[in-house]
Amino acid sequence: MIDDEPEIDVPERWTATECRFSGNFKLIAEFEHEETGQKVRIAPYKTYTDQPGFCNAHRVTSVDPEDGVTEIAVGMEVEHIQEAKKAAIRVMKEITD
Repeated sequence: MIDDEPEIDVPERWTATECRFSGNFKLIAEFEHEETGQKVRIAPYKTYTDQPGFCNAHRVTSVDPEDGVTEIAVGMEVEHIQEAKKAAIRVMKEITD
């Protein structure tokens, strides 16, 4: 398990409410917009069923208090931590603009 917290530079008016690595070297993070309460989440995502409990990708979602949950990116398109962080930051910037 990785002990260091990941570094993510979030856009203005966003705060990281959770940001850590899982035991599978995947990122678990939640970011919240200070004014609207909207959240962006990164979580491990299991893309196949032949190895129970093994996560080999991520899922990035947006949670709007009014509109509910929207899936931004999932599976192999955000397989690596860097790809998941880029997708999360991109949607945070879109929400802020």
